[in-house]
Amino acid sequence: MKLVLNTLPRGRSEQIFDSIAQLQHDETIDWKPIDLKLTLSIDRQDQNLYLSGDLICRGLFLCDAGMEEFEDTLEGHLDVILTYNSQYMEDYDAEDMVLIQAHENEFDLYPLVRDTVLLAIPISHVCGPDCETAKELQKHLEVEQGPDDRWAKLKELFNE
Repeated sequence: MKLVLNTLPRGRSEQIFDSIAQLQHDETIDWKPIDLKLTLSIDRQDQNLYLSGDLICRGLFLCDAGMEEFEDTLEGHLDVILTYNSQYMEDYDAEDMVLIQAHENEFDLYPLVRDTVLLAIPISHVCGPDCETAKELQKHLEVEQGPDDRWAKLKELFNE
């Protein structure tokens, strides 16, 4: 997923990326990507490129509660500034700023896309609020117990 820098026009433009090849071959992710669409708005001004993108990614995930596979759609947004001017990086305190060397003609978007997708995954990723498999598992995990006989004497102390 590469952005060819020397072909970008001055001013605003838009590109759409829809390849999931790199996500499919990424061994660090534990889910299966189905499709991806990144709509990237590009504003090229002097020595800076301002990138803003909306990302939609569908994949097969493992439900945290029911431990079964389910399909979900993730949405995310990315903003980054690419600059050829190192002085610009010193003057502005932007977290998502990347310095590009003068001889570089391509910028790899994959690390940004990967991070955006991973940040879009909820902390507790479940297939739905009424996960039947999770409810069934919970029933098996709950052990019905009566009061512990060792505490019976303590209870009698409070009755007096």
